[in-house]
Amino acid sequence: MDKEETRKPFVFSSEDVSGRDLNGSSLMPMLVAGLILIGIGAAAVMIFV
Repeated sequence: MDKEETRKPFVFSSEDVSGRDLNGSSLMPMLVAGLILIGIGAAAVMIFV
């Protein structure tokens, strides 16, 4: 390693270590869509039973 190269500091915050993109979407839209689909499926089962 050359002396001219700058070394990156170690980062120990949980947000950076987790690898999650801070500007990206979270799993919340998938959770809401899943709950909606479960509700639709339950309603369809109740209609036919």
